[in-house]
Amino acid sequence: MMLQNAQSAAPPSPAPVRGDRFQIIVPQGWRTLMGGADVVLEHSSGASLLVRRIPATKNLAMYAQQQAERVMTPLGFAKLGDPVYFKDGHDESVQYEIVGNRLSEHHRLLYRALRRDTNYFEFVFEASEDRFDLLLTEAQGIASSVQAIIEAPPARRTRR
Repeated sequence: MMLQNAQSAAPPSPAPVRGDRFQIIVPQGWRTLMGGADVVLEHSSGASLLVRRIPATKNLAMYAQQQAERVMTPLGFAKLGDPVYFKDGHDESVQYEIVGNRLSEHHRLLYRALRRDTNYFEFVFEASEDRFDLLLTEAQGIASSVQAIIEAPPARRTRR
């Protein structure tokens, strides 16, 4: 009896969520607020993660800087950290940490632009300063799970 209860209490496995020709794996504690071209996830603590496919760019570093500056604009007293570059096999990414205020609360954001093979994505993770480090690993796990999905073109109708 004890074993049966332990098995039924197992947390549900992470679920895939589809966006515009991509999918991500979303762990327990996160829910999808918006799907489609942009996927917006919200954690039960109020943290959020935006995942979006972006157009191909010749200069990922420049694109990331411009977008990180755009993301920080609505924050009060915002500071943009130094860029952090990653390159691993078929992946290349540029990441910025942003600190600022949203209303009267201190927030931290992590902006990342990613090139995976020939696909480009961006991620914006935002949390209150006291929850940021606790949820960062989960947000990065979701971001690293992104996979492009190739959709077949619609079937053509044959003329009669």
